[in-house]
Amino acid sequence: MSTELEILRQKTLTIPEQARLIKVTDAPTYERAGDILGQIKALRKEIDAGYDSIISKAYAAHKEAVAKKKEADEPLAQAEAILKPQMLSFVNEQRRKAEEEERRQREEARKKAEQEQLEAAIQAEAEGDKEAAEAIIQEPVYIPPIQVKAEIPKVSGFSVREQWTFEIVDDKKIPREYLIVDEVSIGKIVRAMKDKTRIDGIRAYNASSAAMRTK
Repeated sequence: MSTELEILRQKTLTIPEQARLIKVTDAPTYERAGDILGQIKALRKEIDAGYDSIISKAYAAHKEAVAKKKEADEPLAQAEAILKPQMLSFVNEQRRKAEEEERRQREEARKKAEQEQLEAAIQAEAEGDKEAAEAIIQEPVYIPPIQVKAEIPKVSGFSVREQWTFEIVDDKKIPREYLIVDEVSIGKIVRAMKDKTRIDGIRAYNASSAAMRTK
């Protein structure tokens, strides 16, 4: 750190103590607080002048390093761009096949269960128990759980994350807890109307705070 910057840093260290010693209770102390704010503004200009060139040089060095890193990684990124889409396509195809096989097995199980139910009803009726036969027919068909897993080899360093999303099919049926208040539009109205704002469920108020202009 240069001597000038060290002197500047020492100046800034005295400001908090000056601020702590002031209790703004009347016009003179209010003006004294304003004087300190003026010192802060002046010191900030000195800080900008002293450090901006250092920051610019550091940023330029950082930018150059990032560019060189990207250049070194570019062949790897190209290879990834070739392989990953093909692997993802394979995964999706295997999942599609598994879902298709699962539907086939479920349909097969449903038909088998219905056939067994029908045979049981016929047997009951043949034995003269029409009431039992009717009850069997009315009973919902039970299909055991069926799950077919996609045959996807485990590859170190590569995985496909499921990413579920949604679409709105009827916005009028969406529960209120999932609706978001349009704060941007409300803010525009409040800034324009101020204390004359009239929106149900909204209270407009002045949240002004002290600010010091820097220009």
